Amino acid sequence: MAVVRVKRLGMLAHAGERDAIMRLLTESGAAEVAPMPVPDGLKTETADFYELDSKTAKAEFGIYFIKEIYKLASAEEGKKLPRLNFKRENKLYDLEEYYSVKAEENFLFAKTDEMKALMSEMVESKSRLSRIRAEKEQLKAYLNINTPFSAFVPSRYTDSFLGLIPSERREEFNEKIGEIPAEIFTFDSVGAVAVAAVCLKENTEELTAALTAFEFQRCAFDYACTASERCRVLDGEASEIEKRRKGIVSEGESYFGLLEKFKILYDAYSLDKETMKAGEMSARTGETFMLEAWVPAAKAESLKKTLAEKCEYLFIEFRDPTEDETPPTILKNNKFAGAFEDIIAMFGMPGYRERDPSIFVAIFYFLFFGIMISDAGYGLLLAIGCFLVLKIKKPVKNSGRMLTMFAFCGIATVIWGALFGGWFSITLREGSLLDKIKWFNPMDEPLKMFLLAIGAGAVQMAVGFALKGVDEIKSGHIAHGIFAQFGWVVIFIALGLLFPTLTIFLGAVRVSETPAWVSVCADVALYFGLTGFAMIIVGGVVGKKNVIKAVGGAFGSVYGSINVVSDLLSYSRLFGLGLTTGVIGYVVNMLADLIVNTFFGGGWYGWIVAVPVLIVGHAFNMSINLLGAYVHDSRLQYVEFFGRFYEGHGHAFRPLGASTRYTYLNN
Repeated sequence: MAVVRVKRLGMLAHAGERDAIMRLLTESGAAEVAPMPVPDGLKTETADFYELDSKTAKAEFGIYFIKEIYKLASAEEGKKLPRLNFKRENKLYDLEEYYSVKAEENFLFAKTDEMKALMSEMVESKSRLSRIRAEKEQLKAYLNINTPFSAFVPSRYTDSFLGLIPSERREEFNEKIGEIPAEIFTFDSVGAVAVAAVCLKENTEELTAALTAFEFQRCAFDYACTASERCRVLDGEASEIEKRRKGIVSEGESYFGLLEKFKILYDAYSLDKETMKAGEMSARTGETFMLEAWVPAAKAESLKKTLAEKCEYLFIEFRDPTEDETPPTILKNNKFAGAFEDIIAMFGMPGYRERDPSIFVAIFYFLFFGIMISDAGYGLLLAIGCFLVLKIKKPVKNSGRMLTMFAFCGIATVIWGALFGGWFSITLREGSLLDKIKWFNPMDEPLKMFLLAIGAGAVQMAVGFALKGVDEIKSGHIAHGIFAQFGWVVIFIALGLLFPTLTIFLGAVRVSETPAWVSVCADVALYFGLTGFAMIIVGGVVGKKNVIKAVGGAFGSVYGSINVVSDLLSYSRLFGLGLTTGVIGYVVNMLADLIVNTFFGGGWYGWIVAVPVLIVGHAFNMSINLLGAYVHDSRLQYVEFFGRFYEGHGHAFRPLGASTRYTYLNN
């Protein structure tokens, strides 16, 4: 639950040992190479990535080709295929495996050349099929004409015309056809009317003008066959192309076994590129090179020992970061808090000298998620499902962190759902065990749910102000931290003391007689509230020597309370989402009951229809509310909580070996 301390590694080594050092640093997973000032007389490397990018593209094409062939093969009915994983492999690979696969690059690139030939043939066949379909679509209009297209050519004494006019002008054309000096025949087709006409040479101009008036489009075909015959030829050609396409797919299936190697090869080049970029950040002479990197303090000595054992000409020193340096951030948390680190990372990693908010985010995200879903049945499914996947899949490194987070959130949902009496929105039997552990039903007592949401929000905001106050005090702004930040903490304490009075006054809690301690709390709350209000006014004045600025600061502090109230009301989304889950679940159950008891008269066969309705309805309710809880819970952390104290301007520690895309390096 803290930011891990790092040290700056400085290294001077013989140039001949550079590759070995880079390999050791990559295997250690403990060094993020950092830019360094170049001493006079030394120079930096300028890496040429062209060849490496070209090789990377070939490896990526191999993956792409196999993926496309797999899609086409999967579409064929009755075909059994091996299960292929086109995502990241869920296992660790030693660095030696990357070098081993890279040694096979000539063989693998020969395979990509074969793949490219097959892909070109596939693309060409697809293009040809598209042209065939387009031509057949044009031929449809002439299918009723039993004369070859080549017959419609001029002769010594006559001219011939074949083409189309819009179908909506058919009747008008038929009315005028008798006035045109030619033999004209029309044929119905979809969307147009085919027109065949023959006239004497001296009437060509008049016939052309008449046809043009009806938007006549002349036929572009001149085949020595009819449209039907041409379609049969095209069908035969399409059949041959489709047959060859299936043959290409079958040939492509022979490359399925190379998928993992192409993924390893792609990442091997990613590691090479990473090393080359590290070289650009180092300095060198003809025989030596210098490099600087960030290393976790706990691993500094072991890394130094490893390098010294493997490299003969080497000098290493470690030092603490200076104030003007920005070290990378490494978070160290227990399993519970660590599961929520991705939520923080999506906003921004804390700076090296900033507080790690993981434990606070974990606690509040955990609690709020359960309130938003508010159904123990859904929580049970979520927790069991996530833990089962984690148990079966055993994600490597941090790939299962988000899944672990949702598993914990499922536990929170079970707790809150049980307190709210929410078990798939089923009405609990009075006096049952589940009914006894129920605190209240939000649908029956929405006001209590609303006050709970606002109360939970007030606690988180108070913690946010307190953390900001502590940070300001540590940074030397003692007066402002105490008055401006802890003033709000005092006000929230006052609200907490006033909370019992509010719940009774608003009717959220009904009592025959108000306990004496409630009145005492309300009186104490008044004094706390006035004290907190006075503190934030003083906080606005602190540090301002000019009277006008001091008055403005005090007024600004008071006016700023509007934003605090607005942020507090944002927590009503806990109330809204919590009720939504119950309402939708209740509607689904009511619909199933209606099917069984009204449509089927209570017969058992009614459940044949009702059960699918229940499964689909509750699955939809659970999924849509899980998405809503994830988004809105994150928003509460980012805006209402982080807005009080957190900046998140740091960058995550990315050691050599962290750039892989399809595999995980064992370091």
